Amino acid sequence: MPSSRFYLGRVIKLGNLTSDGVIGAIRESVSVQIRGIRYTFTDFQIFRTNDQVKGVYARLAKYRAEGTVEVVRPDVHSMGQEAIENLIEASSPFIYLPEFSGIAYKHVWNLQREQFVRAFCELVEAREHNFFVRCDIEPVTDLRTFVTRLSRLEEITLLHASVKPPNPLFGPCWEPLKEYVRKRRLEEVTIKEESVAGISTKVAEIATKMSAGTTSAPELRELMEPLLNGVGDAALLMAADGYGHGKVVGTEENRTVTIKTSDNQKSFVFDSDPPPEELFQTAYEQFGKINDERYLDH
Repeated sequence: MPSSRFYLGRVIKLGNLTSDGVIGAIRESVSVQIRGIRYTFTDFQIFRTNDQVKGVYARLAKYRAEGTVEVVRPDVHSMGQEAIENLIEASSPFIYLPEFSGIAYKHVWNLQREQFVRAFCELVEAREHNFFVRCDIEPVTDLRTFVTRLSRLEEITLLHASVKPPNPLFGPCWEPLKEYVRKRRLEEVTIKEESVAGISTKVAEIATKMSAGTTSAPELRELMEPLLNGVGDAALLMAADGYGHGKVVGTEENRTVTIKTSDNQKSFVFDSDPPPEELFQTAYEQFGKINDERYLDH
């Protein structure tokens, strides 16, 4: 059976948007138009355990209100074009997991990640009439790949991260930053640290220990403790967990190198047209492993 790649991200809910609001937008979908192409959600299914919603399956459909298809006209022994309404161009199956604010969505060649994210968020916001709601999807970074790239840098000259309120999870390495965001009632924090001489940072060491899974949550907190007054590392790790986006600039063999959290998005390979329940189970297991590896908790 053909297989496809599924990307993992976090659905960031801002303003009055809630998980129920996201689910409602998927279940009772509107339609939005972006650059002449329309998008909507289809094939909604919900998965519950003990009356608690654990996941939602649907497809993000990309279509044209009016399109044409090539047909055979056997009576005149020719081919021609026939008009058709709501012509599907692509669709991407996905799973939304409110427990993790998580989403797993299929890579489709003519429905790229940027298109999927924009269309998904605009559909959710439009369902709420764009009234005091904002939806974003941020990638969950594959820490092992990210760490491998960071370890090659001889020095780091810039750390830059924009992070958003995590809900419902928090991680031991960035819990104080999460509390700062919460207490200040902030929707986004941007942190930039820069030094031509090289930043004194433990971000590669901490990320390595996190990805190895051999360091306890209290030990990770201790590694972060001296850095709480300079929160660049915490912000970058928070972004890597899917609550923002960040980048690191440094030098490698006398070259300037930029490493972005979005360039190392975590993913898994699964059936191209999976049964909804199997995709739900696999996505749930993937996010459960991420929680365990990174000590994310409610």
